[in-house]
Amino acid sequence: MTETHFGYDGYWQQPMRNVAPALSFNQLGVTSTAGAVGIAIEGLNASIPGDDKYHTNSGATLTLPPLDPYGPATRWFDVFSRGTISCDWVAQTDKSWVKLSQYNGTVGPGNGTDSRVYVSIDWESAPQVINTTTSNINFTTACGRKGFAAWYGSPIVQLPINLRNVPSNFTTGFVESDKYVAIEGPNYQRIYTPSNDTSNITYHTLKNYGRTYGGVSLWPQDTQPVTSDSGPALEYDLYLFTNVSNVNVTLYLSPTQNYLSDRNPLHFAVSMFPAGSQQATPKTVRFIGDSVGQDMPTSWGYAVGDAVWGHHPSHNTTTRWNVTQEGAYKLRVWGLAPSVVIQKVIVDLGGVRPSYLGPPESFLFGRDQSGEFNGTSFANQVTVLGAIGDTKHDSTNGNTNGSGHSAASLVGMFVPFIVILMVVL
Repeated sequence: MTETHFGYDGYWQQPMRNVAPALSFNQLGVTSTAGAVGIAIEGLNASIPGDDKYHTNSGATLTLPPLDPYGPATRWFDVFSRGTISCDWVAQTDKSWVKLSQYNGTVGPGNGTDSRVYVSIDWESAPQVINTTTSNINFTTACGRKGFAAWYGSPIVQLPINLRNVPSNFTTGFVESDKYVAIEGPNYQRIYTPSNDTSNITYHTLKNYGRTYGGVSLWPQDTQPVTSDSGPALEYDLYLFTNVSNVNVTLYLSPTQNYLSDRNPLHFAVSMFPAGSQQATPKTVRFIGDSVGQDMPTSWGYAVGDAVWGHHPSHNTTTRWNVTQEGAYKLRVWGLAPSVVIQKVIVDLGGVRPSYLGPPESFLFGRDQSGEFNGTSFANQVTVLGAIGDTKHDSTNGNTNGSGHSAASLVGMFVPFIVILMVVL
């Protein structure tokens, strides 16, 4: 509004003359060739019936993310208008214990409205079988061929259902659902301390710190780097259903640098093994490369832009493990220096979908109720545990370790790193 000429054509300054904006003409409303009623589902950009660039089968079937007793209580699909006429629709499930929040409606002009329909399971009525079951949700309209074009057929939304139970002897920890386990760093079950450790090193929770819930860091803040043989670890209990030969464990770590120089870089370590078995040899990872001249380490820009190491594919915060059988597992995570702040842990057994914040935290025994878990967003969970991290217990000798601190109270912890960053920049 303050430039000397009207319009803008991509030049960084004002236009050298008045430039009329680009003109376009909208086509008059017409009904889609696939019909007046469209269906879209959670987790995909595709819609049915019909064909689009997101739709690989070019037909009338899409599959929702699965439901199980330890995952989100609901999935959803949208019924929307893509025509110029009002059209009634009806949805029907092929299993009586698969429930919809809405079974019919009207889309289109006039009294029509797009609808989001939630799908849930009556777990008490569902048959107790171990194998995966699929339910079909079928649709009909009162508009004949104008509702769904004949050459595409009536749409079908498929819902995978995993009817499974965790054994009664698993009483605490996180449970796999949809082929992943996601954990907020502060929600560890205990601090594991090696039997030969005589130091006073422990972990502290930084509440309301980071991208979602909080962070966990070694304490005291002037602790020198340790190793997995000598330092304490955060221990998480897991129950896994999926047997895969290559499980990815990815950490989301706060942006930091090799503040002790590139000759003494930062590391973390991870070990995952069946509960009751001997600890698997920890895998130690250097996740920050060398500075290049006066430039920052490789992929530093992504760490700053995402506010975390571990989100971008170029980051090295993933270790790989074999899960040979269903059962309870222990996951130990070592932050081997005070500035290695662990915000989130993601165990991917093949189900993690792309997202900016990572999948929401998984079902936790002792906190969440089966069939009622709202695991669709981290925002549903960030205030549930309150003061978690205030008191944790050593799994070896019973010593109490760790106490929660607000992020504000620990600003001093990061002042040296901020100063270094300012100098480098």
